[in-house]
Amino acid sequence: MKLEEISNPEFKNYINLAYMQGENNNHEAILKIESDMQEYIQNHEFIISVEDNSPVKIPYGNDGEYVVPVFTDKREYTLGMQYFSLNVMDENKECIIEKLDYFKKLKQDPNFLGYLVNISSVSYIINTDLI
Repeated sequence: MKLEEISNPEFKNYINLAYMQGENNNHEAILKIESDMQEYIQNHEFIISVEDNSPVKIPYGNDGEYVVPVFTDKREYTLGMQYFSLNVMDENKECIIEKLDYFKKLKQDPNFLGYLVNISSVSYIINTDLI
């Protein structure tokens, strides 16, 4: 699959719905949205940043915790790489197109907090329970 073929508008809608329901403290709706997200993640591919065939890890918080950036489409990938370059983090970065369970060992790492969707806008961290 080519970079141009990746498009996940439905997932972006889930993110927006999760935010709105969070603002309304509607926990029941959030659980339903997360269930839909989990199913979507299992059946769709995303753009994953890699370096030397390993996922790019970005420090997040203290104590060695980190997130791995992923992108929902080519536009977000382009913006994300621009963000990387502004922060001098873009050297040797490439991308692969895979399902999010591709790096299964990440989920076993207690310092892995989840996948950060669209780093340029810091829009959403996919909880490891959904992967």
